[in-house]
Amino acid sequence: MSITAEFIETNFKRISVLKENANGRTELVADTTGAVYIRKIIARTGLPYKKLVQIKCAHIPEIYYCSEAYGKTYVIEEFISGETLAAELEQGKKFTAEQVRNIALQICEALIVLHGYGILHRDIKPGNIIVQGSSVWLIDFGAAKAEGNTKEHDTVILGTPGFAPPEQYGFTTTDARSDIYALGKTMEILCGSSHNAKFCKIIAGCTAFDPQKRIASAAELKKLLLKNNSGKKKFIFIILAIIIACSGIYFLFNRHVQQEAIPPGAEQKAEEKVQPKDMPQEKPREQKTEIEQPVQKPKTALPQEKSQRAATNSITLNANNLVFAVNTNPLNETARKQGAQQGLTLLQPEKYPVFTVQNNSGQAMENPTVKIKFTGICAAGNNFTAKAWGGRTINWRLTKNAAGYADEVTILLAGTIPAGDYFEFPLTGAIADYYQTGSEPAAEVTVSGDNIIPITKNYNIKIN
Repeated sequence: MSITAEFIETNFKRISVLKENANGRTELVADTTGAVYIRKIIARTGLPYKKLVQIKCAHIPEIYYCSEAYGKTYVIEEFISGETLAAELEQGKKFTAEQVRNIALQICEALIVLHGYGILHRDIKPGNIIVQGSSVWLIDFGAAKAEGNTKEHDTVILGTPGFAPPEQYGFTTTDARSDIYALGKTMEILCGSSHNAKFCKIIAGCTAFDPQKRIASAAELKKLLLKNNSGKKKFIFIILAIIIACSGIYFLFNRHVQQEAIPPGAEQKAEEKVQPKDMPQEKPREQKTEIEQPVQKPKTALPQEKSQRAATNSITLNANNLVFAVNTNPLNETARKQGAQQGLTLLQPEKYPVFTVQNNSGQAMENPTVKIKFTGICAAGNNFTAKAWGGRTINWRLTKNAAGYADEVTILLAGTIPAGDYFEFPLTGAIADYYQTGSEPAAEVTVSGDNIIPITKNYNIKIN
């Protein structure tokens, strides 16, 4: 087994199996720092993952490591948090033509990049498109291949029935138009009966049986989708222009009528009568009411209220694993070089850092938050959201500087810590790398929440 394949298999701890079948296994994993990734072990070789490592695209997960051994392909790639379009369809979501257009345009962007590198996806479908808000990602390259194969027909039948084009079943060899076909079928499923006649024409152009009669490229499809939307925008612009013009005519007419109805100087005299110059102007009624409210003495808390208030601040905060070493692993060379350009030294935590909040009170802590402000250390990563046990959600938010590094991380637990219970807030999921920025690194940690009196503790960070 190659060094990289062994590293992929042994240096990432499995969190859960997302999918497993005869073609391989997809897992959610974490590295030694707690950062979360996708690990794929695919029962095939010859996939274009070495090319995918070179690709940086907003709509394609980043590939960090890949290797082939014993007839299998081993991959570590970026974890994208979100729902697949297939899951949303199963939940009964209905998509408007505008939403489908937005999804298709982003997949076109991904295909323009992929096809530019000579890579065919060959399995575009709702189950392989992840959506998060208004952004989408094209995932799962287990059926992908590099273009330029001289074979007249594809000898391996891959793809998903209903989305794969005829040529993927041996009629002829696949090319960029095969992905256009699958995207057209995906658009058709998402649209249902909501698309207009012009949109139907675009879908028909994507899904023609004969590849020669299809829309030829992702760039051409993108152009058609944008053109399809321009008529609507033009119509809206015309309507707005008419409204603005009518408003202007009304304003001019109304102003003319007012000028004829009110003699010159009468308006000013009326104002002078209501508001004499020698009297102070009266403040608006709302402000006056506010000012005239009687000043109340501070309310003395009842003994029971004092006890409850004190209970909400009965917190024990502990920090574990704030020990780092300089990272010399050759597989982390890219992260090391990126940090060095900013004068940063790449670190490796012995174990991922975690902050434990113990609720010693008699009532639940609501939406507790742990904010970590680093000194002499920073982190690289992205905001991240994950499900926690007990139906709660944990959110990591990084406050980044102009270079994209964060010296402040906020971890919010959307839910409660029951009375007498505890919760571990790990620096995992969101953070991919740690860097040293100065001497005597430390962390200032503040615990707060909806019914918590904030507390702050300071911790030293050890670097071996």
